[in-house]
Amino acid sequence: MTSPVFYILVALAGMSAMLSVIFFMAWLTLGRKPYAMSWALAFLAATVQWIFNLSAPLFPSPEVFWIAVNAMALVLITLGLRGHCQRTNCRHLPKNLWPYSAAVLAVIAWATVIDPHVGVRTAMVPLYAAVTLFLTGVMIYRHREEPRLAEIAAAITMVTFGGVQLIAGSMAFMQGAGGDQAFRELYMHFNFLTLPAGYTGMAMFVIFMLASDLSEEMKTIAVRDQLTGLLNRRGFNEQSAKTYSLARRRNLPVAVILADIDKFKRINDEHGHEAGDQALKHFSRLMQVSRRHEDVLARVGGEEFAFILPGTGLEDAIKIAGMLRSRVEIAPLTYKGKTLAMTASFGVATLSESDTCMTEVIVRADTALYRSKRDGRNRVELESSQILDTRNGSLRAASA
Repeated sequence: MTSPVFYILVALAGMSAMLSVIFFMAWLTLGRKPYAMSWALAFLAATVQWIFNLSAPLFPSPEVFWIAVNAMALVLITLGLRGHCQRTNCRHLPKNLWPYSAAVLAVIAWATVIDPHVGVRTAMVPLYAAVTLFLTGVMIYRHREEPRLAEIAAAITMVTFGGVQLIAGSMAFMQGAGGDQAFRELYMHFNFLTLPAGYTGMAMFVIFMLASDLSEEMKTIAVRDQLTGLLNRRGFNEQSAKTYSLARRRNLPVAVILADIDKFKRINDEHGHEAGDQALKHFSRLMQVSRRHEDVLARVGGEEFAFILPGTGLEDAIKIAGMLRSRVEIAPLTYKGKTLAMTASFGVATLSESDTCMTEVIVRADTALYRSKRDGRNRVELESSQILDTRNGSLRAASA
């Protein structure tokens, strides 16, 4: 009768092959992310590893079989860790992980051929896996300030499976140089009891993370302008509502600045739409210089941009708009060796006590922007409800 181990190995080989295909398809369809390809290759190596286990009699010697199987296991572990490094942009691990896995394989080869030691050669892979899984769990969890649910679950799975591999490696090492039969059986039973579940769970949570990444990416695409990377109108409306609620709760001032690139159509007509796109990117970069973390900046129309400045009063908003206007005027766009002069018009409004939503402030800022364009462009205008107190030169809202 065929051993149960045979069926376990067949199942692991089949599952690894399917996971390799899944991650390869993810690489093809989800923007060719390098970490998806690393995981596809990792599970391909796992497939080869389990096939090697099934075909042990075909190897010229037990030593060659053991080194080949462990080599594939180390490829799996290293590519898995590399994929997580690529996904999280990890800077704490070296970019080239292969020398470390090669060193582990060298120890295994030494303990297999040169100075045989069953405990060492059996324990090296699970112990190396434990270290990499602990590192992966920490890497996933610390990837962002507030980890997503999928990342928390994946991190817990990685650390738990790392602990299981640490126990397995310890049991393997206890076999000693000659291979104590009792510890060998204990290691085998523990390994085959925990490996399939841990291996499957780890893979499933990595897929869960990919799905979570895709979901967040789609949300980002829905609220981001693809040309400039700024918020689009939908994203701007969402953030303006949040800013309004926060301002009312904390009784904070809020300023809105609307900006419009002057004579943008002329750039498109005279130099082409590519030049127009470059002008929009150039303008968005200029607008982000000295931008605070809490400021909201969006492209809300063709050449129209909007700012929400929490905690900013009218006087400071006027200064900021003036600074932005000057910055655009003195920083022309260089396109294909040509210098294209650019200017922009600005409209400013601030939140008043009578406003029931941020839209009312935006409408007033838009009216001020229209007046700026009408009265000659390349200037900053206030909403009509803002006045200049000529007694001391300070600005204040009429509603105040």
